Amino acid sequence: MDNLVELLERSAEDFAESPALLIKPSLRYRVWTYSDLWEDTGRVANYLQDRGVKKGDRVLIWGPNMPQWVLAFFGALRAGASVVPLDVRSAPDFVEQVVDRTEPRFAFTSRLTDGSSNHETPSVRLEELDQAVAEHTPRPAEVPIEPDDLAEIMFTSGTTGDPKGVMLTHRSVSSNVRSVADAFPGDASDRLLSILPLSHMFEQCGGLLVPLLNGARIVYPTSRQPTFIFRALQENGITLLLLVPQGLQLFIEGIEREVERRDRTRAWTMMNRWAPRLPMTLRRRLFNQVHARLGGRVRVMLSGGAYLDPALAQKWENLGIAVAQGYGATEASPVITFNRLRERVQGSVGRALLGQEVRIAEDGEVLTRGRNVTPGYWQDEEATAAAFEGGWYRTGDLGYLDGSGNLFLKGRKKDLIVPASGQNVYADDVERALNAHPAVAEAVVAGLPDERSGAETVHAILLLEDPSVPAKDIIEEANAKLADHQRITGHTVWPEDDFPRTHTLKVRKGPVVDYVKAALEGGSKTSDTQTAAPFEKIDALARIVAEVAQVSPQTVREDQTLGGDLGMDSLKRVELLSAVEQDLGAYVDESLLSPATTVAALRELVAEQARGPRGGIEFRRWPFTAWCNVLREGLQHALVFPAIRTGYRPMTAGLENLADLDGPVLFAVNHNAAQWDSLVLLSCLPGRWRRRMSYAAAAEITFGTRWIAVLASLLAAAFPFSRDTAVRQSLEYLGGLLDKGWNVGIFPEGEQRVGQEMLPFMTGVGLLAVESRTPVVPVHLVNHGTPRHGLFRLPWRQAVSVRIGKPLTFGPSTSYVEATERIEEAVRSL
Repeated sequence: MDNLVELLERSAEDFAESPALLIKPSLRYRVWTYSDLWEDTGRVANYLQDRGVKKGDRVLIWGPNMPQWVLAFFGALRAGASVVPLDVRSAPDFVEQVVDRTEPRFAFTSRLTDGSSNHETPSVRLEELDQAVAEHTPRPAEVPIEPDDLAEIMFTSGTTGDPKGVMLTHRSVSSNVRSVADAFPGDASDRLLSILPLSHMFEQCGGLLVPLLNGARIVYPTSRQPTFIFRALQENGITLLLLVPQGLQLFIEGIEREVERRDRTRAWTMMNRWAPRLPMTLRRRLFNQVHARLGGRVRVMLSGGAYLDPALAQKWENLGIAVAQGYGATEASPVITFNRLRERVQGSVGRALLGQEVRIAEDGEVLTRGRNVTPGYWQDEEATAAAFEGGWYRTGDLGYLDGSGNLFLKGRKKDLIVPASGQNVYADDVERALNAHPAVAEAVVAGLPDERSGAETVHAILLLEDPSVPAKDIIEEANAKLADHQRITGHTVWPEDDFPRTHTLKVRKGPVVDYVKAALEGGSKTSDTQTAAPFEKIDALARIVAEVAQVSPQTVREDQTLGGDLGMDSLKRVELLSAVEQDLGAYVDESLLSPATTVAALRELVAEQARGPRGGIEFRRWPFTAWCNVLREGLQHALVFPAIRTGYRPMTAGLENLADLDGPVLFAVNHNAAQWDSLVLLSCLPGRWRRRMSYAAAAEITFGTRWIAVLASLLAAAFPFSRDTAVRQSLEYLGGLLDKGWNVGIFPEGEQRVGQEMLPFMTGVGLLAVESRTPVVPVHLVNHGTPRHGLFRLPWRQAVSVRIGKPLTFGPSTSYVEATERIEEAVRSL
């Protein structure tokens, strides 16, 4: 298997009907099986070929993680093209440079990137890809693909100046995928949540290609807000996460904040003290509440992309979650070494993968070679020559190997500081000493020019967790742990609430160091200590807004708009809401924000949430458990159906319309024919439909009285559906039931009016039909007698026709109004 198309084809054969890709764009999860994935990528390839894409052409992908990104990726490869992935947050000028350099024949873009670039490449949005390729056959013209054919050109997002495009062949990527799978043996039971960008090789290899090779399922969250992330973890039983160290830090900080909020810090400290002495299974039980928050099945965190502090890894290990660290580079497709789960060495990034060679140059630089290494840079012979030394790729990282072949990194070669003593100082070593101080959130160490000696001085830039602790004391404490030649001779307190970071949350050292140099040059020369600006007590929300907008907190005003004044695009607004939820505990839906939203309006939304969610509903789990299903079946046959047939004479027509349906479906039923219409319909349905039937019942009526709510839940698997204050919550719960294979009965009139004319259907039924992508079965109940209503007015053998119509389906572009009208017309016509 030396090409990626063959990898996908084999997986489609081996895991045909297993779920491969999942996303929840609205109410329900959309699922692509491995067979679906193969067929839909064929449609995309056919679509591209119709637009003139041929072997060797470049195809751009510029959009967020989603199943359609994967379809575009493999579709382009099957058409023989080379993919040029771009991070969704890439700057417009960077995109223009990449387009000019690669001259793509076609581009897959996104609503999130609309208006961000002026390139005129023919394109289609990923969000509209399904409709675009729907009429194309899944069998494109076959294109022979050789192992040395170019699969991708990877440009590092955020590169300034002249960007370098790393060329990766089918052989280099597929060989790395096989080596990673050998080092980290997964299987079809794995469930991965894809968080890091697919436009980068760490996620693409470990979060897409390796899981597909193993037959695992990959879930794509529709938002990076913590509420969405944790919900996806819980709903899908995620077992595996790929995160950069900063992501691991953010997760654990969220957990620790919750511990502090619940005043459990003392117990938490004691549990962490005892955990390392326990086996992993007992650790998981010890921290069972944390695991419940994470979905209960997360067993491994894979970390890469930056240095992982062993203390941070140990925090996760204490919880019973193994942390495995790898090391690599885009030029290596990307993994070079990996810390195997059973042989984890603290502080090491592991041993070389199968087929990979690693050695250390005389100056300490890590060199590597193997089938996975790039043949060079796109149209850049000079950069290619500079990157290799006798066939070995020069990583630019400094490190050493122990006797067992484990690699330990010492930092970037370009971060090497050479003071007047001539003894090399590795910035990472000094940063670790500073980061160990509890008052330091993060430290950056750089070499600044020494005017007297012409050498460099060791300068620390401190992001303080606790600004009340004097920076001088922190420096002195760190210096006490460092060798003489490593001593910090100058420092700066970073004035903002965070360092500028890349998309993978790495500190952008260049802008940090440039800022400090400018501050020092413009400041007093009498001291080697400089604070760029004083910390002030800033309002929490203003601080968060400033952090995301990358402006000074003092400049944030209430009348500023998020888009026009603060320059936040859609992704920045999501990042803002994530920070609000993490730091302030207030969930604000991203749909409530727009570019015109002011800081004052955001403050009101946050305050509204802080006062508590309005109209919250409690959804019971027990009506859908196995024991309750058995009890319900017995009660229905022994009591409910005999009682129904005592009062009614149901006459069923149209059951043949259910014969070819697999379910789940929505049953749309009129609500004016019989007092016990839900039970009448249940008594007429075949067992395979009845046993998985639930009803959306008015939360304010049916669930307004406790004993009625219990009976409705027990006898009809009813659940509360709010028509006023918690509509979104109710819709999401309904979608979850459909995902679990339950059919749902709904009454689109909104209220029961027995014996009166049918009311017009509410447009909510159209929304349900379109957004859930679920067939709607129209049902019309007709009472042939005089309908009676009221709890104690029994009907006494009224003849009732239960007419079941043909199922209706709706495309994603159907308007809610049109769908509602069609459903109402179908019910009335029965």
